[in-house]
Amino acid sequence: MKPIRRIWRVFFLLGLVFSCKSLPAPAPAVHEEIPASRLEFDHIEAETIQKISLFFKLVAPNSRTSLLKTEIKNWKAELDGRALGKDAAELHFENIPGGAPEIPLRLDIDLAKCPLEPEELDVRLTVNVDYHFSKDRSSPGTVSAGAVFPRIREPVFTITSIAILQAELINTRFRVNLRIDNPNFFPVDLSSFGYELYGEGRFWAGGEERDVLHIPAKSSDETKLFLLMNFIDMKRNLLDEVVAMNLVRYRFRGEVLVGTGVEYLPAFDMAFDKSGMSEVFK
Repeated sequence: MKPIRRIWRVFFLLGLVFSCKSLPAPAPAVHEEIPASRLEFDHIEAETIQKISLFFKLVAPNSRTSLLKTEIKNWKAELDGRALGKDAAELHFENIPGGAPEIPLRLDIDLAKCPLEPEELDVRLTVNVDYHFSKDRSSPGTVSAGAVFPRIREPVFTITSIAILQAELINTRFRVNLRIDNPNFFPVDLSSFGYELYGEGRFWAGGEERDVLHIPAKSSDETKLFLLMNFIDMKRNLLDEVVAMNLVRYRFRGEVLVGTGVEYLPAFDMAFDKSGMSEVFK
């Protein structure tokens, strides 16, 4: 009986061995790895001192053999830590089908609709992304990047005095003292300066200057404009009225090219239109 029991034990052990080998291996867990993506700031462009565009690129490298599609779901922009509304900021991008390692983005900001008035603008863009490795699977992610750059403001023009240098029957020469205030923390240069001067609602004279003034940061300076007023097409008594004036209500308007030296907007055209009261000196 003992040999028979031994034979059965051998068959039993062999059956266990073969049954274990025939069991299927457990399926590996499916894990979609989130790409090491990042948002990079590239550069700034400006249409005017109020309308600027910040350029970014969303980089999503794919280390897998399967196709990766990066889809931007939503975003937010902040200025000095405060969220910008959709009326003040707009993001332009294109979700490229089929996947791409880089997606360009452009953030347009209208500073005229931003309540803050800092000298330096600190803008941060945050983008929520879905990474698709297959049609039915996606992994969410968030990337962020920012930029700090100077804000540009227009110089302020003020007429401080008007002097009559020579009064004749037909022509009268004026000297207009003009103060320009620079509110920026960097110097500006004024050039290609065209202007018109009105007194008491009448056009008096106009002119054009070149390379007018260099104004240091957070400072002001004055320049003198010399105008020739022609009375041929005006009433004869206007000269006597001008000469007799102690105060004149003026309007001073024109256009000027302002040089900033700032990389994203090295120069801009500015229109001005100022009114006020000025003493008339003889």
